Amino acid sequence: MRYFCVKVEDNPIKMPVLTCTTDYGLKDPYAAMLRGRLMTRFPGWRIEDISHNISKFDLLEAVYVVKTAYSFFPPGSLHLVDVGFLPIFGQFTAPTYCVTRIEGHWFVLPDKEGLIPQLSQAIDHPVQRYPFTVPQPMPGFQILNWLDGPVGMLIQSIESNPALEIAPEPWAAPVPDQSARWIEEPTVIDGVLVGKVVYADHYGNLHSNITRQVLDQFANGKSIHILLKSVRSNENKVEKIHGHYHAVKDNDLVLLYNAGGYLQIALAQDHAYNLLGLRVNDRVMIERIG
Repeated sequence: MRYFCVKVEDNPIKMPVLTCTTDYGLKDPYAAMLRGRLMTRFPGWRIEDISHNISKFDLLEAVYVVKTAYSFFPPGSLHLVDVGFLPIFGQFTAPTYCVTRIEGHWFVLPDKEGLIPQLSQAIDHPVQRYPFTVPQPMPGFQILNWLDGPVGMLIQSIESNPALEIAPEPWAAPVPDQSARWIEEPTVIDGVLVGKVVYADHYGNLHSNITRQVLDQFANGKSIHILLKSVRSNENKVEKIHGHYHAVKDNDLVLLYNAGGYLQIALAQDHAYNLLGLRVNDRVMIERIG
């Protein structure tokens, strides 16, 4: 038997990272087509996937997934999001994309129905739009047209100048987008904090829009009850947020914070989405005790 040794360089060249998040799925060739185009056009970038299993046309779900994942990538990364547009009979409006930069990360995503994700949750976060018509040689795969045009120019500009902070011309100057909300914020109604389920993951865990910071500020040191619309009547009220999945037995209900700091509803050894009957957009309510 022969053994081969491979020398690892002490100071390897660091390649910038470009991530992809789409609703293309993995059965069809679309995700491979996108990755192949990116590898061919931008060989100086490392192409990584966040997810290609976003629910069809669901930009908010895509935003939640990217929001949870992007900070795990190195600053200077570019995060490309592409989610399909629901077709309207007799109408064809070419999708457009916008650009924003948050905490050293670049984001390119559909400029769709005002749902530009303020991933920083800052008010009026600036975005940039492309003011000209993009040629449409591939009308059925719009992001490829943009990669051959303004998005491709942006990627090349970032590669040549990593210190770049705004997309260069011909991208328009940054403007505050007052309608932009990455996801609906929890609200307090009659003394009750009201949030909702915004995402169900592959394991059946349910993720809410309630952050640890929001909940701690609301509770203000007091005990709380978390009220759920569960089909298991004995688990409609929970009094404790746990530190990990194994804090309860068998398929008991467990509440904990996910890696992004959002309240998560799960079953220790089972599928919460199926067994609890909770769905995306169902309410999660929290009341103070005492």
